[in-house]
Formats: sequence, structure tokens, C-alpha cells
Amino acid sequence: MRRLIAVLVVAALLVVAALVVDRFLHASAEERIAGELGAAVDVTGQPDVTVEGFPFLTQLAAGELDSVRARADAVTTEGVRLVDVTAHARAVTVETPSTAGQLDLTGTLPDEALQQLVREKAPGVTVTSATDGVHLTTTVLGVDLALVAEPRVQDGGIGVRVARVELGGAQVDTEDLAPLVGEDLLDLDLEVPDLPLGLTLVDVTPRDGGLRLSLTGEDVVLAAP
Repeated sequence: MRRLIAVLVVAALLVVAALVVDRFLHASAEERIAGELGAAVDVTGQPDVTVEGFPFLTQLAAGELDSVRARADAVTTEGVRLVDVTAHARAVTVETPSTAGQLDLTGTLPDEALQQLVREKAPGVTVTSATDGVHLTTTVLGVDLALVAEPRVQDGGIGVRVARVELGGAQVDTEDLAPLVGEDLLDLDLEVPDLPLGLTLVDVTPRDGGLRLSLTGEDVVLAAP
């Protein structure tokens, strides 16, 4: 009986030791990936990284992490700032630098950043985002002009196509307005500088205060180039 108890105690201690090692290595991996992300892009604060799956040791032995999630208050690349950023990486290699087989990222392009992009194409136009679209305001021949546009992905950038127009408080057909303001204002093609980690823009959704961008990429290196 004493031998059985001793064996059980040793087994329990081994299990506890394995769990401690598993959690230690798990935390170390999260810290390392956060450091790599912070070096790869300009992150506001320290990225919050979570390596999913248990036990961690089996993933470590396989050399690949099944799922890694991260969030950051803001990310800036090439002058473009995204806020409230979340990312989901799959098939992340253990070796340094880490590579994600698939990486999906979402972040909000705030109105002030969108305003800068619009200003390059249409100076004098004020931009405000809402759930029903992008609101553009300007003046034509001294009369207030209000437009509501639908954002979309266009040639790797953001396309803004006007759907509704009010001139001096009255509804106006967009085709009738084109000779006054030009076709470019009614269908803006905004060039977005390099996106984080070389990702591709796949979806644009209007929100209050900005545009929610969805980005994706394959075989993404999670480190500075």
C-alpha cells in the first residue's frame, strides 16, 4: 500500500511539474510573439497575445501553434493608423521569426485618417463615417452639398461611390450632379499606403467614427522585414 501511495504521489508531482512547465513555456511563447509583432509594426502599447490550445507542449513539439490571437489599441504603418486592432493567426511556426500560415486582421480606419486620404483626391470635402455609409460635405456655387457614399474594396484600396445626394436640402440625382462637381467626387478611388505585414484588404464596413477594415494574408512573417 505504501508503495502504491508513493507511486501515486510521484505521478501527481510529475503531472504538476508538467503543467507548470507547459504554462511557463506557453507564457514565454506569447511574450516572444508579442515582441516580434511590436518590432514588425508600430504598435501603441504592448500587443495582447493569446496562444490557444492545451496542452501547449504538444504544439511546441510539433513545431507549430494551431491558433494565436492578438489585439492592440492601435497599429501604424506607412502613415496609416488603424485602431481597435484584432488579429487571428493560424499555423504559426515556433522558430524565430514566426510565420503564420494564415493571418486575418481587422482594424478601424478613423475618420481623421480617412479625411487625409479623401483630401488627396477631393480637397475641401469633409468626411464623417456612420453605419449607413460615408458622409461627404462640401459646397457647390455657395450651396451646401451633402453626399452619402458606400465604401467598398476597389483595386486593393478603398472605393467610395456616392449613393445619395442632397443639394441645398433637396434630393438630387447623382447623374444630374456630375457636370457640376465632376465624376471623380462621385466615385472616389482612395489609394491606401502599405498595409500592416503586407496584408491584403478584403472588406470595408462603415462604422460610427471610421471604416472597419478586414485584411488577410498567407505565409505572413510576424517580424520586421
